[in-house]
Amino acid sequence: MSTPQLTAQHSQSPRPQATVEEVSFGSTVSFTDQRAGRDQTFTIVASHNAKPHEGTLSIASPVAHALLHHRAGDLVQVPTPSGPRPLLITAIA
Repeated sequence: MSTPQLTAQHSQSPRPQATVEEVSFGSTVSFTDQRAGRDQTFTIVASHNAKPHEGTLSIASPVAHALLHHRAGDLVQVPTPSGPRPLLITAIA
């Protein structure tokens, strides 16, 4: 008597595409400084790799801390000696 062989077929349902990303280490973040009225883009990196004039920002910086775990469209506040600096996140890559 033969034993029927079962074959497992794994169907993969399409995973929903992430429509919202959060800012994290390694993210490239574009934002508008609402107080200064200018757009900026930075990649969040380790402190020893940060070169703001080249577009990289230390994860330990106040700006990076304010941006972390937020999404495009969020308005975050960066504490500064002259009062909060509002930044509107416009894109995350």
